[in-house]
Amino acid sequence: MNIRGCGTALVTPFRYDGSVDEPALRDLVAWQIDSGIDFLVSCGTTGEAPTLSHKEWLRVVDITIEVVAGRVPIVVGATSNCTREAIEKSRVAAERAGVDAILSASPYYNKPTQEGQYQHFRAIAQAIKKPVILYNVPGRTAANIEPATLARLARLSNIIAVKEASGNMSQIVEVFQAVPPQFLVFSGDDALTLPIMGLGGAGVISVASNEIPREMAEMTRAALNNDWETARRIHRRYLPLMNANFIESNPLPVKAALAMMGKIREVYRLPLVRMKEDTRSRLQRIVSEAGLPVQPEAPRPERARRHRDATAAVPAAPQGAVPTASVTSSATATEAAATIRERGSEVISEKESEKSLDSASSGILERTSEEVSAESSEGTPASIAESASERLSEADSEKAAVTTPESDQKDVLESGRKSAESMPTPAGKTSPSEPKDTQEGATSKQPLETKQPDSRPPSQHVRESTSQSTSQNVPQPTSEPTRGSVPHFGPQTTAESTPDATEALAQPAEPLAFYVYESWQAGPRRTILHRSSCNSYRNGRGRTGSPDAAYARWHGPFPTSQEARNVSRGLQGVLIRSECKCISKR
Repeated sequence: MNIRGCGTALVTPFRYDGSVDEPALRDLVAWQIDSGIDFLVSCGTTGEAPTLSHKEWLRVVDITIEVVAGRVPIVVGATSNCTREAIEKSRVAAERAGVDAILSASPYYNKPTQEGQYQHFRAIAQAIKKPVILYNVPGRTAANIEPATLARLARLSNIIAVKEASGNMSQIVEVFQAVPPQFLVFSGDDALTLPIMGLGGAGVISVASNEIPREMAEMTRAALNNDWETARRIHRRYLPLMNANFIESNPLPVKAALAMMGKIREVYRLPLVRMKEDTRSRLQRIVSEAGLPVQPEAPRPERARRHRDATAAVPAAPQGAVPTASVTSSATATEAAATIRERGSEVISEKESEKSLDSASSGILERTSEEVSAESSEGTPASIAESASERLSEADSEKAAVTTPESDQKDVLESGRKSAESMPTPAGKTSPSEPKDTQEGATSKQPLETKQPDSRPPSQHVRESTSQSTSQNVPQPTSEPTRGSVPHFGPQTTAESTPDATEALAQPAEPLAFYVYESWQAGPRRTILHRSSCNSYRNGRGRTGSPDAAYARWHGPFPTSQEARNVSRGLQGVLIRSECKCISKR
């Protein structure tokens, strides 16, 4: 067994129903082998091991062993914050013939002391005969393996290596001073691979090699062969991609990138969810600039679709019925279709509330509204919207209204009400702003108009009645609204015609500045870009108040966000650069 060079921390592909996607996993492992990867790490953090059941964990390991077929070494993650459970998992994995080593991270959440960590890893090493690779990632476990503790553990015969992901180069230098020469040190951060290998590191356990296995393997081999010119060239070429894999929590970006490449479906298990659209767009640009193939996003599949006959039709009135004081029709409940996207199940439902028309007493349409609720982070697919429209048409229901969020509908109704108040009141009619009793009194003086029987279908009569009432009594939109847009009622107003708006535009905007927050408390050093108006900044008192000042600081102010970004890029040792959501606000 020769565990050196680049080892891929494999992702675990899932189907849209959340189960392990075994064909995609087989293809992914085969592609890694064909690309020349040096070894594979299965069921680690990048493989979402904490969300796998024991049966699924074993199945992923067995599939990896089957596809690899002894061609490269396999390391299996067997971490637990319960020492007894960690020993059991390590024993089960070590019994597999194709497993060459065990990867075990510090106990998370418990926050053990250095002696507690030593006893934990010592118990695991003594329980199995196969080699053990330690994993130091304090940013996730809140427990750092200090160099002195690592030196004690290195004396145990089957603890052969450490994956160093502390991001603390000073500590990593001390590690090389503390451990014996035969003890292997792997980089746990792609961006720090060459610095660590320059100190004598054996390679990297990589996230980026999921996307670029051949290139990462070539880079580490070049460094091991002292071909630093080639190694640096590859490192510089793909450094943006290495950093982009951590713009959100790992493995969100790497799985999104693999989905863009058509290798897997973009499906995660809770508590992980799909990336934010702005960061996902940035990632897609970086993946494309790295020369990787980017495919169009696959459409979301439908889990179920109701039969057309399940849609109830509008109740039909007897032929020749006379519509009198009010006409009320119950809109049909549209299709409830559940779709499952890459990030799990999303249920989309649409329904229409009742429409009330009162044209007998005042001849004024008091209210026409529809309430539509949609539980979806990305919106209703076009196929479902078209299907819902067809169902409404077949049921002879009223034409579907423009779909907007409930808050937008309220704004539209309020805008329509204000516009109606500002319009001249026609003779014989009262303003909606007048007291109700005055309106009732004025209305009672006008006799109701008797309508002749109509032989048309009731649904057609309701539509025409609604159209007439609306056109006579409600201010019309100045342009035809489109689906998802908010119509404008009443006359067009501009800043030139409205003194208040002119004054508001003339007022100077409050000066805005940008600040960079730098932190190195645990894990990789990182920066976050903030506006001066952000609550996290609080005039420089945010985050870095005592005792935080020992491991964090603010940089700024900067007049533009781009200048702040340039300063962030120039800070030494920073591995993760991100931006607060306040930056995207306008």
